[in-house]
Amino acid sequence: MSNKTPKYLNVKEIIKDGIRTGEIVGKLPGERVMAEMYNVSYMTVRRAITELVEEGILHKFTTKGAFVSHSKMTPKITHNIGFFLDSGIKEGISSPYYSLVFEALEKEVKKKGYSLVLFSDSDDLNPINNKKKIDGAVICCFPRIENKIQELKRMLPIVLLDNLSTDKSIPSVTLDNFNSSSQAAHYLFALGHRRIGFISGLLDSDVCNERITGYTSALVSNGIKVDEKLIYNGDYSYESGEKGADYLLSLTPPPTAIMCANDSMAIGAMKSIRERGYRIPEDVSVIGFDDIKVSSMVFPSLTTITAPIERLAERVIAMLLAMIDGVDLDYQHVILPAPLTIRNSCAKVNSK
Repeated sequence: MSNKTPKYLNVKEIIKDGIRTGEIVGKLPGERVMAEMYNVSYMTVRRAITELVEEGILHKFTTKGAFVSHSKMTPKITHNIGFFLDSGIKEGISSPYYSLVFEALEKEVKKKGYSLVLFSDSDDLNPINNKKKIDGAVICCFPRIENKIQELKRMLPIVLLDNLSTDKSIPSVTLDNFNSSSQAAHYLFALGHRRIGFISGLLDSDVCNERITGYTSALVSNGIKVDEKLIYNGDYSYESGEKGADYLLSLTPPPTAIMCANDSMAIGAMKSIRERGYRIPEDVSVIGFDDIKVSSMVFPSLTTITAPIERLAERVIAMLLAMIDGVDLDYQHVILPAPLTIRNSCAKVNSK
């Protein structure tokens, strides 16, 4: 170290050089350990780290220590991208929708020379604990894990799918759930339906609430009073679609059409509708959301809102790689349209 330059500045440069070369990644050694390594006092190391935190190069967690923040200094060191899907999601990566998302993301990262690593435990996603180091992560955000995501964003680049963070501080790619759901409800109204049921997904997310709001907004704009009894709270599973249809068809009078917040519930609803002796679409019309592979194969083929999954993967990965390279994003939040795909599960209201 130079005798003329203050020692803490020398320590700062050593740490910064270590970050640039990739020798220092994730968590730094303890301050007393670093003091011995660099043959300086404990307070010298502390001053150096304090200034690096102020400059945004390091981030400090109480009781946990100092960690390298994502910055233009941070090198790409693994060519691995993490994909985090909360373990609370039913079926996880095996679900019809998220399996398509994973497949599209994997295809996209491969084009860019990266590999995709799946995580379902947020502690494993944390680069401090994760042995399979990653350069950035695509995260399906849900409110119950947002506090952990907010910590992670200080340590690596993140782009969110599905839901925004509460403070909208993390870049995201989402679907236009409101307008897509509204379009589907307007389509049913044009077919003469006035009593339309809705089977929702989990209520702890923007996705579900936007789809419900799109549905109710379309009803109101067509002069239909919203009837809360026509909304059944599902959980995106096939079984909740069955239960939701059972409930809705037990009402007097029953709805002539049922919208579902995803295709799995719509297909479950179709099973229940048939078991009750109703015909699809002559007696009850059904609309799903996502356009999973089986939607075009069931009978009758399902009218549904098509999620542009390949486009979604393309935008998410492009944004994430730009962040990894230290490039400023043109848009922090991208909303992709999801059009209605009309098949055979809807018809005009039976006048009999």
